[in-house]
Amino acid sequence: MSDPNDPYGNPPGWTDPYSDLTDISGNAPIPPLEDPQTPAATPPGSPLLTGLVVGLLLVALSVAVFQLLKSDDTVEAGATTTTTSAEGSESTAPGDASTTSSTAVTPTPPSDPYPPVGTPISVDKMKLMSDRIQVQDNDIPNLTFGDPADISVGRLTSSFDEPDQDTGWQVSTGQWGVCTGELERVVRFGPLAAIITTDGTTEVFNGYRQDLSFGDLDSDATQLTTKSGLMAGDTVEDLQRIYATEDVQFSLDPTVGEIFELRGADTGDLLLWGPVRGTEPDSLVVGIFAPDVCDRG
Repeated sequence: MSDPNDPYGNPPGWTDPYSDLTDISGNAPIPPLEDPQTPAATPPGSPLLTGLVVGLLLVALSVAVFQLLKSDDTVEAGATTTTTSAEGSESTAPGDASTTSSTAVTPTPPSDPYPPVGTPISVDKMKLMSDRIQVQDNDIPNLTFGDPADISVGRLTSSFDEPDQDTGWQVSTGQWGVCTGELERVVRFGPLAAIITTDGTTEVFNGYRQDLSFGDLDSDATQLTTKSGLMAGDTVEDLQRIYATEDVQFSLDPTVGEIFELRGADTGDLLLWGPVRGTEPDSLVVGIFAPDVCDRG
């Protein structure tokens, strides 16, 4: 039965489990409740954090703009890329996002060696002249500038054995007297360098340079002389004596250095030239060159 003193009709012995938290009798004060309409205070933001966030946004925006602009300068995947080889030929290959280009170069023909031709020519029968190597043998033709290179160089190979050096076909820089940009090939037998040129179809023997500074002085070619008897290694006094009736001049060449020039006394045409080691009577004539290919037109 319920307690008559309990206005709520609770059974005898019942106690309120929340009596410690609130007093419904009104004798104890009720703690104030928070106003649900008032949000909790938010601490002020950090200026450093705010700046960092703004900076990251600006970086992201810059990357996006760069990628957008870059896309206008690239080639679509699957396009072809053109390249130029050292021989001047072109090839194409699938492209990725860029193109490759290079400066075109002059194509060079194959540099096959010149095999020996004919019987050997004795060195004392070969004479250095302004437009040929004269052969003093009625059965063997001269090695004249403009003749097929395989014949002329082949005869030199037969006479002096295999070349000491063969540059193969190359684009001239003017070093060997061939016009800059044209094709040249230099085949050397001891101190004698045979100069070959081509129009792309025909290979021709077109000059020589006899120069002791090239080396390999044990070659028979070291004994070559001009028709009048001048030999590389003679002195300036020998040069002036041998060509007393011609015009011998001395000058400075920008590539070779000090040189002599042998010119016709009547015509003034250049006959031969070459490097010297000074202009005193006992100075050495180091080399004997035919007129340069480019100067002959």
